Amino acid sequence: MPHRRSWLLGMGVLLLGAAMPARAHELTITLRAPDSPTDLRNAYVRDAVQLALDKTRASDGPYRLQLSRQMNKRRALLEAAQQAAPNFLIATGPEAGRAAGLVPVLFPIHLGVNRYRVCFVHGPQQARVREVGTLAEVARLRHVQGRGWADVDILRANGFTVEEVNTYEGLFQMVALGRADLFCRSVLEVGQEWQAHAGLRGLALDDGLMLVYDLPQYLYTHPGNQAVIERLARGLRLAHADGSLQALLRQHLQPSLALLNLAQRRQLPLTLPSPPGAEMDDRPFQLDLLRPASR
Repeated sequence: MPHRRSWLLGMGVLLLGAAMPARAHELTITLRAPDSPTDLRNAYVRDAVQLALDKTRASDGPYRLQLSRQMNKRRALLEAAQQAAPNFLIATGPEAGRAAGLVPVLFPIHLGVNRYRVCFVHGPQQARVREVGTLAEVARLRHVQGRGWADVDILRANGFTVEEVNTYEGLFQMVALGRADLFCRSVLEVGQEWQAHAGLRGLALDDGLMLVYDLPQYLYTHPGNQAVIERLARGLRLAHADGSLQALLRQHLQPSLALLNLAQRRQLPLTLPSPPGAEMDDRPFQLDLLRPASR
């Protein structure tokens, strides 16, 4: 599992960096720590931030990445708003970011790929899920999501029964134990999460469905961190222009794309309860995973 090893190695380096004082004129950036050793959700975000900072190192100077202490997303948004750590960056949706009083780096950090959602399923329910053909039938199954996640409102607006769970690992346990039928995840996350939880008895990966709905996300931070906001927006656009950001994203997607056969899945578009509230026109930057890579 090379991505997992590289993320854990990188996490150790960041934790070490967090204990070291910054050098003069060195920019310090804080990213949220993973929830557990198997939590790889933010590995791509960390690498994308590092790529953007590398692209602007010659013009803007050296930097240091560090991890926050372990905390849930709600706490991370609060600490970013309170400037509890230097240049605390949180990848989240516009509603949560704005509600916390944060402002965005104007670039769609996930290039739109998080609009594709594939589900973990309770193993004994897998045959039943394969027979499901309509959105209404999927909605009648029992779904689980993290407490306060933007997905919850979207699923419920489409008639889904959704239970919210406080802990990240608890979501997988709920499905494995049969207390929920489906736990639907972004294609960027699901491959690495399957590798990390494949030994969990009762947990399986659905092989036929794909939910589709817009879920724009950006990096958010305190409004006072304007220099960082401008540098990251510039760096991400430079990385997108030369193709290195798309290549990085596809590298992180490999564990998922090798498993999912996206083009063969039944696509079920969901209706959004309100406009997605994108901070900008994301369409020029969106990556279409249903087409072969062009670079």
